[in-house]
Amino acid sequence: MKNNPMLKDFYELTALEVYSKKERAICDVMKQKLTALGLEVEEDDTAEKTGSECGNIIAVLKGDPEIEPILFSCHLDRVPNNGHIQPQLNEEERIMYSDKKTILAADDVSGICVMLQALRNVKEQNLPHGDIEVIISTCEEIGLYGADNADLSRFKAKMCFVFDIPGRAGRIVKQAPGMGKVVITVHGKKAHAGNEPEKGLNALRVTADLIMHLPDGRLSPFTTANFAMITGGPAANVVCDKVVLQGEHRSSELAEFVETQDKIRAAVKEISEKYNTPIDLELTEMFKTFNIPEDAPVCRIAAKACRNVGLTPFFDRGGGGMDGNVFNKRGITTIGIAPGYEKNHTAEELLHVDDLFKCGEEATEIIKIVASGEY
Repeated sequence: MKNNPMLKDFYELTALEVYSKKERAICDVMKQKLTALGLEVEEDDTAEKTGSECGNIIAVLKGDPEIEPILFSCHLDRVPNNGHIQPQLNEEERIMYSDKKTILAADDVSGICVMLQALRNVKEQNLPHGDIEVIISTCEEIGLYGADNADLSRFKAKMCFVFDIPGRAGRIVKQAPGMGKVVITVHGKKAHAGNEPEKGLNALRVTADLIMHLPDGRLSPFTTANFAMITGGPAANVVCDKVVLQGEHRSSELAEFVETQDKIRAAVKEISEKYNTPIDLELTEMFKTFNIPEDAPVCRIAAKACRNVGLTPFFDRGGGGMDGNVFNKRGITTIGIAPGYEKNHTAEELLHVDDLFKCGEEATEIIKIVASGEY
């Protein structure tokens, strides 16, 4: 099984030391691979804007101008890891596991492998196709920064398939939440913790009270909030005068997105007045939600591709953002396709290898269906 070209790609790419903003190693390898497959390849100029070592990879396999172009998308970066990813293949279970010491990086190396396999199939089988455009982004995991800074006007395609969502093969995400970043700075007052603590105001204690008033966890089937980062305090013998609390909120319903922001503002106002101390609040919309109708061409094509390779398609709502949030906002109708990974962003991450192979076939079928015009 290890001789399968998709698994060879997987082992090669996961062996590279890669993080968000540190994507140069995988960028260079991918440019070589895409060039070898006959694509016109370039690296865009977004590095200065994102802070990454490299730009997004932009590529195109030129095709018949009479056939509708399509866009394939995945991303180069991965969440924090120990730099020594060691995939563990259980051939009997046909599952690739992480070594439990760090992530597996199937998010999104598996998506890259799917795209590469589809392009290989096109070349080896001499399949008819229009322009197959490709964007492999940087800094996806930290806020979709690569895609957000890309010049999407260069693409001819009006449909995009993003190979970057968790779940078994056949899962099609047509709806994903918008996300807001939250930064709250709680101000207290310094004082010597031993001599005159009563003259201070402990910003950490104020923050603890605030946390209990903030929306948190799953707020509805469509909405979540999470506050997970807290910093502050100059020293153990000084009453803490400043704490910074950071979090996020997500929703696939615009009204609930706004409602969550209102709840955060109300909690900050209440606690600021209770302790008579300033609390600064920064709310930043990172990306917008989207919801593509199931009868849209992009959805019909994906569903037909699944059925053509023996998969049962099922449309779903995602819980995380993806580059598709950016593409949909800018007029490229986009859905997510699952390459078969689960428990991403954790040391329990795994990949169903048969799903990976099926997804490679599914991506190939997408190209065939678009070329046929029968969808």
